[in-house]
Amino acid sequence: MSSGPAEQIYDALIVGAGPAGCAAAYDLAKAGKRVLLLDRRTFPRHKACACGLTRKTLKALRYSVDPIVERVCHEIVLQQQTDEPKHREVRVRTRNPICAMAVRETFDAFCLTQTLAAGAHLRHIHSIQTIHEMPDHVALTILTDQGPETLTAPILIGADGSNGQTRRLSQPEAHWYTRGFALEATVPYTDLPSPLPGGDNPQDLVFDFAPLPGGYGWLFPKGDHINIGVGAFAPEDVSHHDEESLKQVTRTLLNDYTQQKLGLIPTHITGQHLGMGGHNYTPQGRILLVGDAAGLVDPLTGEGIHSAIVSGQAAAAAILSPSNENIAAKYATQLRPLQDTLAFSHRAAKAFYKQPQRGFRAMRMPILRTLVLKTYADGLPHTALLGKLAAAVV
Repeated sequence: MSSGPAEQIYDALIVGAGPAGCAAAYDLAKAGKRVLLLDRRTFPRHKACACGLTRKTLKALRYSVDPIVERVCHEIVLQQQTDEPKHREVRVRTRNPICAMAVRETFDAFCLTQTLAAGAHLRHIHSIQTIHEMPDHVALTILTDQGPETLTAPILIGADGSNGQTRRLSQPEAHWYTRGFALEATVPYTDLPSPLPGGDNPQDLVFDFAPLPGGYGWLFPKGDHINIGVGAFAPEDVSHHDEESLKQVTRTLLNDYTQQKLGLIPTHITGQHLGMGGHNYTPQGRILLVGDAAGLVDPLTGEGIHSAIVSGQAAAAAILSPSNENIAAKYATQLRPLQDTLAFSHRAAKAFYKQPQRGFRAMRMPILRTLVLKTYADGLPHTALLGKLAAAVV
């Protein structure tokens, strides 16, 4: 993919060319701003992610991703550990699609292609060395094949994920930031026994809360394979979470879970930390954090792509706003609806992961089942209905 002129003056520098960075760059470039994306990886590149695109995610995107969608799911299967077989599973089905399945490697490359076509530029870098925020600009020193180089722009957007350098260098004491962790593998349909040993349908979209506390296992059906994984997502103040729960997300756990569900041991496992705690993030100065870098993964579901896209667009909207208000305050205003949603998810996750059985009881009530599904697929429902959901789950 092409890169931009090395010495051009830019209106914004964006570290990270994933969904969050591309969402910001796309809107800025479409508005005529000069934007430079910086990434240390060459696209397409592998990224550990189940890549289920909910309806709210598809709605937030500025373009159709139909060309890279591999499967559309109309049903979610929720599973739990119980001695009563009839209560082990809840199936929720809708007429409209709940989630579109894609492969993250393909999805990210597609989004980047759309963003570059909109006018953004891309440069490959090895690392970030320093970030210096000045009264009227940000100076970013990067390491490239040619050696160190300093770039400047009025605004820097940090979209470099949970392990990125932007947050660490700009907010070294970000006490609001926490992390989840997940491991995944892919298994071709042609390798599967029939029937599956766990009794699952290979085409089912499964969330299984039995494998570990503070998280779940999953089966996400794609075009020619199943994405299977285990992850810990619950807020850190939930019993058994934080370090203890993250330590339970091991290769052994995923091997055992894949053997139990699919009848084989996966050959290639990858992992990824997830940035959380972002409902307490306060934007500061000329450096705006988005996506996982801002801790905006949903702690109830582990979903991060929707927050990445919405937060990237919020950062762009703040930059494009004609208001005289400072850029961080404008971004905080734009980000608030998403943070309110994540604050609710934080409270719901604390309750659900302490007592998953209570959440399953709520899912057996048709009205609440509809609300939970709508919340997952479309975002928070009307506040009057939300009160019923909170009372049942929280």
